[in-house]
Amino acid sequence: MSKLFTANTYIPTRVYFGVGVFEDLRAIELPGKKALICAGPLVKKLGIIKRTESLLSQNGVESVVYDRITPNPLRSSVMEAAGLAQDSGCDFVIGLGGGSNIDAAKAVAIVLAGGGDLWNYAQVGSGGKKYVEAALPVVAISTTAGTGTETDPYCVITNEETREKLDFAVDAIFPAISIIDPELTLTLSKEQTVFQGFDALFHAAECFITNENENRLVNLYAKEAIRTVKRWLPLAAQDGNNLEARCNMAYAANILSGYTQALTSCTSHHIIAQTMGGLYQQFPHGAALLAIAEQYYLKLRRLRPGLLDQLGTFMGVAHDSAKPGQGFVTALVNLMEETKVRGLAMSKYGARLEDAGKIAEITVDVVGIDFEKYRLTKQDVQEIVESSFC
Repeated sequence: MSKLFTANTYIPTRVYFGVGVFEDLRAIELPGKKALICAGPLVKKLGIIKRTESLLSQNGVESVVYDRITPNPLRSSVMEAAGLAQDSGCDFVIGLGGGSNIDAAKAVAIVLAGGGDLWNYAQVGSGGKKYVEAALPVVAISTTAGTGTETDPYCVITNEETREKLDFAVDAIFPAISIIDPELTLTLSKEQTVFQGFDALFHAAECFITNENENRLVNLYAKEAIRTVKRWLPLAAQDGNNLEARCNMAYAANILSGYTQALTSCTSHHIIAQTMGGLYQQFPHGAALLAIAEQYYLKLRRLRPGLLDQLGTFMGVAHDSAKPGQGFVTALVNLMEETKVRGLAMSKYGARLEDAGKIAEITVDVVGIDFEKYRLTKQDVQEIVESSFC
């Protein structure tokens, strides 16, 4: 690492973290008096919506519920939820559940403050490129450990008409408050646990790569996140009731990896996976990332070998001077095999080999990957996708 470095930081979210902090919702100071709760069917089925409504009521806060958020949340759902919030006089938004629900809440907050259609505020693709001047306050209550949206200024929404899945990135949608209670993650299935755990790993690793050892805080958070996921993800997958493992995964995913994203950006690995999520609505984001990961980092070895070897050492794989850049690839394959997710069949989620060119075109020409300091070409992206099919 260079002796000259930065340590820029801005993470304004107030975080309540720990087993049992969900119950503190009855007493903490909230940013309004009437909340729209954005959630999905699973959270409703588990009874968490009812618990949330009760705790809010004890805190003197009214609430209305929109419980139709889906994985890879849709623009149409955001607009429906915003309409409900506006008609009900809500003055803040709660994202309750996983990353999709919290992301939808952030998007609703944009629409409620600025008016019009959400897609007016999308900055790439078919978006209207309108500046987001403000957003209603957002409270994130997390039931998963993966996306880091609890502590970052991003939401990702799919336009089902254009099949674009795009980032909305603006400081106004940093959650005002995030409640991260690892006890709420005990309901996650093994598959969800693993997919989300790798999402957290990739957030940290990608931000470390993008940072290129510049901002020391990014390196600090990323290194801690990667080491934590490496140690605790297999244990959480093996025994979903292991509360210590759940605590560590929530810490790594929702705080550390969120902090890295607040300070820099992910790489084209995430853009490719988001593109696939837009094209194939039932493709879980973590699964999409996993499906292309091995081939992506094999391709990246020639471009950033030193950074990949650093990442490998964080996961216990020593640098091999005869194979520059192989360290992270080896560590990644080891963890995939340990958690039994290596070689995911993309076709299981509706992906088609003949769409590889379209995925590359949307990734490079529509969303864009010009933010990267290295250059992957459209042909590189197509080759990554094609070689990932099995």
